[in-house]
Amino acid sequence: MNFQNNFTAKKSLGQNFLHAPNVISAMVHAGEVTKESVVLEVGPGKGALTAKLLETEARVIAIEKDDRAIPFLQEKFASQVQSGQLEIIHGDILEFDESRHPQLQNGYVLIANIPYYITGEFMRKFLESVRPPLKIVVMVQKEVAKRIVDEKESILSISVKVYGNPKYIASVPRKFFRPMPNVDSAVISIENISKNFFISQKIDEKYFFEVLKAGFAHKRKVVIRNLEEKINKNRLETLWGKENWPRDLRAESLSLEMWTKIVGNP
Repeated sequence: MNFQNNFTAKKSLGQNFLHAPNVISAMVHAGEVTKESVVLEVGPGKGALTAKLLETEARVIAIEKDDRAIPFLQEKFASQVQSGQLEIIHGDILEFDESRHPQLQNGYVLIANIPYYITGEFMRKFLESVRPPLKIVVMVQKEVAKRIVDEKESILSISVKVYGNPKYIASVPRKFFRPMPNVDSAVISIENISKNFFISQKIDEKYFFEVLKAGFAHKRKVVIRNLEEKINKNRLETLWGKENWPRDLRAESLSLEMWTKIVGNP
């Protein structure tokens, strides 16, 4: 099978194949992958990252949505499939039930090169999972990576920080992909993933996100006015006065600590 010449990226799947050995190595390094690791790889494509992961002797479960890639991956990594080191699954990662996969029961690392249009849904799925990964290493749009890690907050950045610690790993210029996309990319990691925030703060997970979404709902309004849709106005006025917060604060200026006080304020 002449995969390299005949396999072209599908725009409908958001495919852009990475051609940067240094970036691939950085992703594996960021995942702290060893021979004791179990890795859930999303979007193996032509198998460049898969090959690097297998070099560590880790056990790899690779999920690929594109049916054209499955026969090639099975042929390219035939010995690793036969030995059980590699399992290739044809499917959609958003429909995959990680809690029912036996190899993922004792902890796993999630390493992904996903279509960027599913970034938010992908993050929610695994951060909110009953069996979350020990660590996530993912390629995202560079501007999204900066929003997640930098101080200027968004719904996505706060949603990540309540579950784990995000870290900016590396910038990836668009020239390193084929076909070349219209945006630059970046690799980020998320460590220490758990629901300890909600447990320790005694905050209801569902209610927290309802308040968070209300705070970001109307960009032209200051956040205290947005929050009146979910929280009593007098409570908000009391909190703002107690904390001496400026009344012109926008949602993007609120840290996770501030959201904690807003949601947990009796």
